[in-house]
Amino acid sequence: MLEIILKLIGMVVFFPLSAWFVIYPRIIDDARWYGTFSEYLYLYCFPAFFFFAGVSCGVTSFEAMGMPWPDWLAYGLAVPATLLLFIGCIATLGVPMPPFLTPKWVRERRKADREFKRRLKAVRKSKRTSLSA
Repeated sequence: MLEIILKLIGMVVFFPLSAWFVIYPRIIDDARWYGTFSEYLYLYCFPAFFFFAGVSCGVTSFEAMGMPWPDWLAYGLAVPATLLLFIGCIATLGVPMPPFLTPKWVRERRKADREFKRRLKAVRKSKRTSLSA
């Protein structure tokens, strides 16, 4: 009985957590976790994991109570949850994601960082050529 209650609590908690980790990075303008491994966790891994955990808690708790979910609902949620978890894991490993999966401020900041690195590289190259000449 305690297992069923914990799974139901998990189902109720994991879906809002998933929504929070989707919405939160899009409503802030900046974050301390930008540029670290935590960036990939906050943007891609946590939302997918919590959604997958919510679906699995829901399915197992209802089955434990003897009320199985309809197959169309179980597959309709389990397949997208598994796909999102797979995409989240790939993105966490550093594979570039399409723009609609990344907040606008992150895309702009990454673009500015790339431009800064290009300028810095050009300055270093010009110093080397001026020293060798």
